[in-house]
Order: sequence, then structure tokens, then C-alpha cells
Amino acid sequence: MGKSHDEHYLKAATRLGDFQLVVTHQAIYSSGGVKLIDRGVRVDSQLYHRLLNHTLQAPIDESLTAEKTVTHAELRDQAERLIAERAFYGRLAANAGDRAAVLGAIGGIALPQAMAFRLTVARDCHNAVFSHSLQVALIALYLGLRQGLTTAHLRALAAAALLHDLGVLHIDPRMLEAGHRITAVERRQLLAHPLTAAMIVEQRPEYPPEVARAILEHHERHDGSGYPRGLKGNEISVAGRILLLAELVAALLDKKVREPGKGLSLILRLNHDQFDPTMSKHIFRLLTNEAAGQTAPEQEQRNAEHLKRLEEECDKWRQARSQLDSYTSAAPAIATFLADRIAALERSLADAGLHPDQIKSTLINLGDQPAAVNELAMLMRETGWQLKTIIQDVFARFPELETSENPGERAIRDWLLQLQERLNVSSGKLASDATPAKAGPETTSAVPAPGTE
Repeated sequence: MGKSHDEHYLKAATRLGDFQLVVTHQAIYSSGGVKLIDRGVRVDSQLYHRLLNHTLQAPIDESLTAEKTVTHAELRDQAERLIAERAFYGRLAANAGDRAAVLGAIGGIALPQAMAFRLTVARDCHNAVFSHSLQVALIALYLGLRQGLTTAHLRALAAAALLHDLGVLHIDPRMLEAGHRITAVERRQLLAHPLTAAMIVEQRPEYPPEVARAILEHHERHDGSGYPRGLKGNEISVAGRILLLAELVAALLDKKVREPGKGLSLILRLNHDQFDPTMSKHIFRLLTNEAAGQTAPEQEQRNAEHLKRLEEECDKWRQARSQLDSYTSAAPAIATFLADRIAALERSLADAGLHPDQIKSTLINLGDQPAAVNELAMLMRETGWQLKTIIQDVFARFPELETSENPGERAIRDWLLQLQERLNVSSGKLASDATPAKAGPETTSAVPAPGTE
């Protein structure tokens, strides 16, 4: 991570100097021993191109100091503000002992100068990453307390949560923009961000090995469908299982929807195999329902729109699913992987009462039950996200699919791309039916979690 040709983080680190005073507290040398920037020089974005084409002797963080760097006091203050201003975070710290333990762990993490600088870059240049990480820390610590972790392990968990998305600072920010179509190369970069963050933390002796391990595992899934290693169950550390659930919860609660708790409850139910069931139960206990606040005529109109959309989506899914079955013999490895993932999704849908074979008959009886229809619409949007994730996973697992001329593989590629296009159109229609959001902060999830697109 000491190479300055890591252009995206280098650009952010030097751009920090455009917002506040950043100086070199030691000279910056190239790997060949050439002094590039002397000690005591003010750094800003104008120095980016001077460093870009060099490999550095030491990571850039080791040489820079920001005047308004992130501190323990700031982390505690922001955590207390979240607890005071956001109902969910207030509930997870309602117990005085829990509150003290959570704030104590956040205030007691190891924060060497270089890591404080990285968090400062996140706060000032990628605030969504910083805010999301702090929210993940609060949720993770609540779960850690429920698991009976010691004070030392809680501090390690807090550090893992706050640092878990540092790898995102090393990818092109355009990849995270809404509507950006990720290429095969970009997909590999995105999937590598847990490894990048883990490597950064591994270089710091201040953190025990469990911190880097949890960071590496924060996109694994309990059923083995995650990345980067496809671990499952107890192969994932306790801290890793906590972190992957906490990230989902934080991302969903930050969505601009009227009832984020209800949406989170539905998504946890639909994806119950992906998370530690004991930990999920602790989250369910914190969730509350909110009133929709619509007049009867508005509800009836929206209800009819939901029914129509849901019925259309069921018909489209049946058509797409029947097409897939014909490709199995032509490209067995890819088709089997894809069929297994879709079969797992269909099992989850059946458990939630939303399998296409079930929902058609269910909709007939829901004309006068707007709450039930809204719930099904939310689950349908989540199903669309799950299908998009499966599409991404197929291309990540079989990169040759992008350019293959094998007739069977080409047919599967075309099927996946057509399905993705239909999902994009459908998600726009279903989103237009969604209950309008209240004014609130921007979504802080740096990398999409289930249901957050």
C-alpha cells in the first residue's frame, strides 16, 4: 500500500489539503531514495501529479499530518449524537451499562497517527464512508455485548467496524455513483476492497489479528454466498459475523424511506440464511413499526398500483426462469452455479411467501389489505436486488463469460444482461410506487448491501 500509483487514495489524501492544513512531518522519498517532497511542506491537490508516477518508500499516511484530524473525542461525540438523534441507535444504547460500554470501546480503540489520517480523509473527502463506518461500529458493539465479548474484544470490534471500508478509498469513486454500469475490471476492484482494508490494518502492530480478519470477512455470508473467500457458518469469525450483519443494518436504516425498520425486518427474513440467526434475533428485537400516515384514497390508489406491478413482475419472472433451463447442457459449469444460486433465492422466497408460484394467488386476496401489499412490494424490490447480486456474482466467478464466443456461454451472457435490463426497468417502476421518503441524511452505505440500491 506504499505505492503512490494507488491513484484514487493518493488523490483523496492530497485533496484533503484543499479543505484544511495538511503538512509533511517527514520528507517523502521514492523507493529509489530520491526526495520528492521535503519535511514541513504544505500538501494539497496540486502535489498529486508530482507523486503519481512514483513508488514511495513508505505509505503516504506515514508522512502527512492534518491539522483537524479525527480524534477519540470526536468519535465519541459523533456516536453520542447518533444515539441522541436517531431512534434506532438510541434503543441499542438505552441501557446505561450498554451505553457506557459502547462509548468506552469507541473511545478506547487504537488510533495511531497514520490511521487517524486515513479516517480524516474518509471524513472530509468521502463522508458517506466515514458516517457509515461509525454507524456500523455502534450496531456491531451492541451485537458484541449480546455475544458477551470482553472489553478487549469489544475494542478490537470497534476498530474493525471503523476501519472496515478503508479499502473503498482506494477504488474509483465513480464506481459508486448511481446508474454507473460496472465493468469486469471494476467489479474485481470492488470485490477486492475488503482485502485492501485488511492489508492496511495488518501492517499496524497496534491491532490484534482479529481486526484484520473481521475486516476481510465483512462481505462473507453465513450460507457461503459472500466474498472474497466464500466462507460459511463458523468458518467466519464471531467478529466477522457481527460486522457483516451490522453493515447491512446500518445501510438499510440509512435509506430514505418512511419505514426503514420495517424494510430491514423484511430483508432479514428474506435473507435469513445469510446471517447468524442468533445475532439477527437481537436486531429484530430493536425494530419497531411506524404508521404509514396516508389517507384512505391515497392508500387505495397506491395499493392498486402495487398489485398491478407485482403481478407483472411475477409473469416476467416465470418467462425468464423457463428460458434458463434450456442452457444447462450447453454450459454446465456456469449454468449449474447460476441455477443453484437461483434455487437458493427461490427457497428464501418460498419461506417468505413470495415465490412466484405462491404470490399470484396471494394477490387475489390482498385488494383490501394495503399493509400486506406494501410488504410484498418491499420484498419484491429486495428480490430484484438479490437477482442483480447473482448476476454480478456469475460474472465475477466466471470472468471469461464477458467475452466468450462459446454458444452456450454466449446464450447465458445474453440472458443475464437481458434480465439485468428488465430488473433496472422494474426497479424504477417499483420505486415510483414506494412510499415517499421523509427528509433525512443521504445514504451512507459506501458499498451496496442487500436492499440498498
